[in-house]
Amino acid sequence: MCLCVGLLDLGQMIKTYITKCGTGENCWQVFINGYSRDEVEPIYWSLFNHGATSNPDPEWADENTLVFWTKKARLIRAFRCSAINMIANKYAHKFEGKRGALIPALADKLAARRLRHCVSKPYVRPLSVSNLDHVHSIGTIRAEKPDSDYRNRETL
Repeated sequence: MCLCVGLLDLGQMIKTYITKCGTGENCWQVFINGYSRDEVEPIYWSLFNHGATSNPDPEWADENTLVFWTKKARLIRAFRCSAINMIANKYAHKFEGKRGALIPALADKLAARRLRHCVSKPYVRPLSVSNLDHVHSIGTIRAEKPDSDYRNRETL
């Protein structure tokens, strides 16, 4: 049964970017980008409902991009649960009368495919202008000669 081809196509142009922060696979920053907030927000709430994040207030990086922090295992589990729900909601009629573990096996493939299609981005530490109030000066920079001998100075 070749059901994998069209299952994950949401009909929208949503891109998921992953930034691996630190060593190991425990700290991931996930960016969900689309053409509008109406496209992006349902994807975030789906991942939130399936346990990818526990932050009920979505953080917007820009006009059309949501950001949240998670772990690799939580994100894969959320992708898998999302795939199971999508199969059950849209394609349950194709599995009527079938026995076995077709839906979980298909959901594992869809979750792995969705993770493969996430684009990896390098981590960039955000700089805020509000943090610049706490900058301390170590010294001063001067552009003067150490002695008063001006014979060798450059002229225009």
